[in-house]
Amino acid sequence: MTATQSGLNIRIFDQDSPRAAELLRELHDGVLRPSFRPDEYVSPAVIHPDSKPALIACADDGQVIGGALGYVYPLSGVLLLGYLAVRPGFRGQGVGGVLMTALRKRWLEPDTLAVLEMDDPRYHAPHPDHGDPEARLRFYGAAGVRLLAIPYFQPRLGSHLPRGYHMLLGVIPQAEAVLPAAIPAPQMRAFLLEYFEDCEGGPVRDDDAEVQRLLDACRGPEIDLVRIEDIGRLPTGG
Repeated sequence: MTATQSGLNIRIFDQDSPRAAELLRELHDGVLRPSFRPDEYVSPAVIHPDSKPALIACADDGQVIGGALGYVYPLSGVLLLGYLAVRPGFRGQGVGGVLMTALRKRWLEPDTLAVLEMDDPRYHAPHPDHGDPEARLRFYGAAGVRLLAIPYFQPRLGSHLPRGYHMLLGVIPQAEAVLPAAIPAPQMRAFLLEYFEDCEGGPVRDDDAEVQRLLDACRGPEIDLVRIEDIGRLPTGG
């Protein structure tokens, strides 16, 4: 049991809990689905069927009030934090911080490259259900997240959905660690190929100019990591 500064007591369960299936259903229906735009949210099994770490935050009464879902991409060895959200009515009470601390401790090893996607607040306005991109950026910045200096956009999460433009891709540090100034480009390029192929259902085409531009940004030895407050240095993805 973890108590937040607001006095809220939180119990964290993972995907190995005997109640995992029940808790994940409540997380999907009551927290994740209303927290993300339709082009950002699909059933996690659609994205990647294997190796799905999960954390579910419950209040004293057993209600699911937040959660985090990750996806490990085996060829590149990259962990994607696919979703982290808090139930409306419990936001601003430290639930997200508890989840972020827990996943950094439980999911990240010293050699783990972990990433997450965010709306670029230069292009996305606050939304009453989907949250405030500026506040989200500050939240992850406080956890030590840095942004990849690439023109990122999200792949289609379903054949009927558009790609997600004006997005940011951040790197998550291990607990108590500070990120370097750059990360290896080949591993990130391998992840992007794997991610786009998984989501969009086939090999990346040579004539797909959008994806090729993104991959070209990962052809050098390293990719710079940019502090949250230096977002103005980043190129835009679409």
